[in-house]
Amino acid sequence: MNGGSIFDLGYMIRSIPEILQGLPNTLAITLVSLILGLVIGFACALTRIYQIPVLKRIVGLYISFTRGTPLLVQIFLSYYGIPLVLRALNEAWGTDLNVNGVPVLAFAFLAYSLNVGAYMTETVRAAILSVDQGQVEAAYAVGMTGFQAMRRIVLPQAAMVAVPN
Repeated sequence: MNGGSIFDLGYMIRSIPEILQGLPNTLAITLVSLILGLVIGFACALTRIYQIPVLKRIVGLYISFTRGTPLLVQIFLSYYGIPLVLRALNEAWGTDLNVNGVPVLAFAFLAYSLNVGAYMTETVRAAILSVDQGQVEAAYAVGMTGFQAMRRIVLPQAAMVAVPN
């Protein structure tokens, strides 16, 4: 410490090279979790919009659990819980699943992706529902399928609403 000061600018500047060593992992976790989280969020949002009976409840439980627990707890559950579940499955079914060779970064990818996916679900769902239903009906009226209407009419407009979030 510098003369009783809480903030030491010199120490902060000397620490920058050490901090930058973690930058590639940080960027990788960010990029992978955003991409996988968007895929998870889109799938879960469609499940909630189209009211698929069993999946709707599973997705609701997933979103409620994920948004209701801290990310650090989810990381611990990913890193310590998955090996315990696999050990129990191995004993119950006589399989030989092993996670010892899985890199630690994979558990971070999983935890962050599931967390981002839960938050993206609500963002994507709200963005899709913000598109005027009359435009979807007009797409059906000109002969578009549901997939074509979603791809050509709904998603471009929903993206404009969802991107700022």
